[in-house]
Amino acid sequence: MLELTDKTFDELVSGAAGLVLVDCYSENCAPCKTLEPVLEKLKTEFSDQVTFFKLNVVDNPDLMGRFSLFSVPTLLFLHRGKPVAEIIGAFPMKTIRLKILSLLEEISDS
Repeated sequence: MLELTDKTFDELVSGAAGLVLVDCYSENCAPCKTLEPVLEKLKTEFSDQVTFFKLNVVDNPDLMGRFSLFSVPTLLFLHRGKPVAEIIGAFPMKTIRLKILSLLEEISDS
């Protein structure tokens, strides 16, 4: 997954078509590490519908404040550069997949 920074966030996220998932993490977060393989599988499954990014919140405090990120892992979902949902915590693949499917359906309806 491509790593976002305070400097690249707006350009990369606004340039992404469709739904965007940003994995907000920190290097010393054990639940964040358990989520990595889950997100890699989902990235493969939804490669044509969702753009996946990573964001190290410790290294990018501006974005941490901008999106009121207080816990990691947080999965931030955006559409057209605007937050549309989030999942806080390391949830199973099934839960994240259902959220993605729900958001894709909402986006296609709008």
